Amino acid sequence: MNKDSTLAFAGMLQASELVRQLATSGTCSQQAASASLSSIFQFSPESTEAVYGGRGGVRMGLRVLVELFGARNQRESMQSLNYTLGLVKLAGKLRQDKQRLEALSREIDLIEPAWSKRGDDFDPSVISQLGDAYSHHISSMDFRLTISGKPEYLKQGEKIALIRALLLAGIRSAILWHQVGGRQWRLLFQRRRMLEQGRELLAS
Repeated sequence: MNKDSTLAFAGMLQASELVRQLATSGTCSQQAASASLSSIFQFSPESTEAVYGGRGGVRMGLRVLVELFGARNQRESMQSLNYTLGLVKLAGKLRQDKQRLEALSREIDLIEPAWSKRGDDFDPSVISQLGDAYSHHISSMDFRLTISGKPEYLKQGEKIALIRALLLAGIRSAILWHQVGGRQWRLLFQRRRMLEQGRELLAS
């Protein structure tokens, strides 16, 4: 398990944790969400770290990773892990469906100019476009991710759009994770190594 795959896994965990926060409390860390959403538009990054604007961009994900694989297994972290495993499954199906993947990539290309010109990272128009992209290309697959939370938040259009945009960021990290050698079976056998790397990355 290399550091690149640990960073990409933290990217998935971060997107999942942000979705969990939004669905259960109606708010989430803006700094972490900004880094996750920005990762969607990193088309030719120089490194895995660069996808998140540096390792600080996945600090929340690294903290969740350390919580999960350390002794402090929290119920919230487990829910974020469940979402992450769902993202791995969705990304696997997406990789096998080249037509769908290319259509999603084209749509993200079209959204990128609006993201570049946004007034802030939570510009409702851009978030809505990202949410629609997730809805069109990911929600229509035969496996769907079910998000648990409070109905008052899950009925708000803007919150749903942001949740979908963050899930799209999670898919970006899941595809990256596979590209840098991440595999689901390794999660069972290399947790201690990931925990060590997560702690090292957090400390540096």
